[in-house]
Amino acid sequence: MSTPTRATRTAPLPPQGDGPRWDWAAPAPTAPGPAERPAVTRANDAVAGLSRARRLWSLLPVAVLTGAAGYGFARIFAPADLLPVLAVAVLGPIILSVVLSGLLGRGRRPAASGPAGVQARGAGRPTTALWPSVLLTVVAWIAVVSATLFREAGGGLPTGPALRATWSALLDAPHALLSTILPAPGDPELLVLPHAVVWLAAFTSAELALRTRAPLLPALPAVLAFGFPQVLGVDGPGSSYPVVGALAGATALLVLVRSRARLSLRGVLLGLPVVAVLGLVAGLLGPYVPGLGAPYDPRDVVTPPTVRPESTSPLDQVAAWLRDGDAKVFTVRTDGAGDAGNYRLAVLDTYNGTTWSSSAELTRTGGRVPAEKGVDPGRTKKLQQRFTVQSLPGIWLPVADRPAGVSVPEGTALSVDPDSGVLSTGRRIPSGLTYTATSQVPLYDDDRLGYAAVADDPRLVALPRTDPAGRPIATVTSFRKVAERATQGSTYPYQQAVQLAKWLSTNYRYDPEALPGHTYRNLEFFLTDGKRGTSEQFAASFAVLARTLGLPTRVVVGFRAGKRTAGGSWQVRGQDVLAWPEVEFKGIGWVPFYPTPGKASQGGSSVAPAGQSKERQDDDQRISEGSRPSTAPHKPGAEKTTAGGASGSGLPAWVYAPVALAVLGTAYLLYALWVPYRRRARRRKDPDAGRRVLGAWQQIVERLTEIGLPATGAHTAEEVAAFGSSRLGGAAGEHLPMLAGLVNEVGYAGRIPDPASANAAWAHCDAIERTVLRTVPRRTRLIRTLRLSAVRRRA
Repeated sequence: MSTPTRATRTAPLPPQGDGPRWDWAAPAPTAPGPAERPAVTRANDAVAGLSRARRLWSLLPVAVLTGAAGYGFARIFAPADLLPVLAVAVLGPIILSVVLSGLLGRGRRPAASGPAGVQARGAGRPTTALWPSVLLTVVAWIAVVSATLFREAGGGLPTGPALRATWSALLDAPHALLSTILPAPGDPELLVLPHAVVWLAAFTSAELALRTRAPLLPALPAVLAFGFPQVLGVDGPGSSYPVVGALAGATALLVLVRSRARLSLRGVLLGLPVVAVLGLVAGLLGPYVPGLGAPYDPRDVVTPPTVRPESTSPLDQVAAWLRDGDAKVFTVRTDGAGDAGNYRLAVLDTYNGTTWSSSAELTRTGGRVPAEKGVDPGRTKKLQQRFTVQSLPGIWLPVADRPAGVSVPEGTALSVDPDSGVLSTGRRIPSGLTYTATSQVPLYDDDRLGYAAVADDPRLVALPRTDPAGRPIATVTSFRKVAERATQGSTYPYQQAVQLAKWLSTNYRYDPEALPGHTYRNLEFFLTDGKRGTSEQFAASFAVLARTLGLPTRVVVGFRAGKRTAGGSWQVRGQDVLAWPEVEFKGIGWVPFYPTPGKASQGGSSVAPAGQSKERQDDDQRISEGSRPSTAPHKPGAEKTTAGGASGSGLPAWVYAPVALAVLGTAYLLYALWVPYRRRARRRKDPDAGRRVLGAWQQIVERLTEIGLPATGAHTAEEVAAFGSSRLGGAAGEHLPMLAGLVNEVGYAGRIPDPASANAAWAHCDAIERTVLRTVPRRTRLIRTLRLSAVRRRA
């Protein structure tokens, strides 16, 4: 066999004896036997197992992970209710797993050693069965839940009633949370769900940390547990992004602690800040990641239990309150916006010709009142209120519109109608009940009101037009004529409503001793013959007349602010009761109107309507005498732009720099990972068989540089083959000398190989690459791939 032609060197290798000098590479071991593995693989086995100390230390980030995942339930429960549950559910199973691993692991098998004294891959792992830990953990959870959440059901012991209550609560809690306005009340029947989820996640993560070597696997249960509050708490207050940041940081810390590399003090000091930065970046940038739209809310497909209020209509009680006008109803102390104006008690939106009633569907809440969907009244002012009930019949709680949050004493059930925002306890309100509320009082934009169209809701303009026998009710026709006469000259909806309220307050008298009632017959008498009445008749008449004009209306019953006392609070009495109508405008919501005169008037003299501020009266006067704006006004905040012309609601300025760095870093990462695959694909798919052989050889040389071959290009093909044979061994190394000869013949002797030879060269390249991949740690390969010098060379 002729000696192959040598490749040209860029720098000569210094000779040593009869062969090439290998002192520039790692010392080559003896050729491996059939039953042996490459030396580098054997060396990696020395760090393949994790010591028990590392497994125990990894429980610290596991506790942080499960605690962070459990704190995701803070969008569902108040932190004061949730934190005690998390403390028990996180620490209990982790401590139990550590104790059980020490007690049950005393009989584990001794660690086997390899021929060179290297510890076997399974060393350090507990070899006891899992089922005793599972059984004891379940028993411990039942005992803990019975002694804490359900101690009243079983006296603190896991008795039959306690177990039945626990099981029933676990089954019902998901549906109950999906049909409750968040945050949910901290009832044991609801808190048992996060307790069980976090306990299970903490136990599973602890067992995985103690029984496995995988650095990332113990984080999986916590991430899965975090999915529960994400699904159940979509509509909850707050954000989950800080929790995501904590999960990211704790996961990075877990990988750092369980890494098979030896941890030095310098590595720890450098790694912990990186972990902290990762968590901080994830928490800060999460809300501004583009493409994150409104998440799917399972409440859209869950049918909550319908709770209809069973109580006497407050509109029927107006006359009774007025007769006992000096009776104290409640006191209120306000802070933040001064006088609230009026306090609403109940909203009545259904009229059957006899009485106004409420179609409210009460939903349980832990104190939060959701904002009305699809409307934006514009500016609002915040108002804090503290109520003390003195004598208030019925189930409704007074509050300034629109409430955002309410705090009631423990043990008081609180429900809210999400559409109207009215509050209810579901039972008669006891005297002495004290509660606080926060309201966002709307400040309406006159220009928007003047241009707004009414909402399209047939239910809110419906009136009974036929009697039980099917004959038309003539009264409805007469109401329509009265309404048209009262609003004559009005050209748009808001002007119609203002004119109608002004017409009623001008032409009718307020009489607190007028007969009660708001049936068709009562209203007809009030409008034609009586011409005097209480706010019951004024509000009901406005609502009915407006509906004949196509304006969606409802009636609200509440109280005026009352009189200020020496102590700074406001005393509300029976004489302060007030009913007023509201009209719904598209995009703005419900706007109140006040047709009731402020006091008894003589001869139809004009007086300020009851419940209406002087500023609102002046605005309505201006609107009623003017014409509708020719163009739609800008929406609130539309003109608020930054100096650069961007909308004021855009991203904060500080976000752009880290986002740009993240984008550039991601682009570089993807490019650095794509370049090697692109170059390899080009080499393998080259149509010329000779270039394919040389391309396979270049791939082999690059792979051998990962295990010690200098990337100098100064060695011959024979030297590369000799290095590869000595380092790899086995079949992969045996074929390298023959492939080196073929490379020399193709590259320097002009030989034209056939496609079969090119395919064989690449098959051999694949085998060598697989061997090298098993030899070099993944982290080392990734670092080499991402180096800027490597990217430049490959590009």
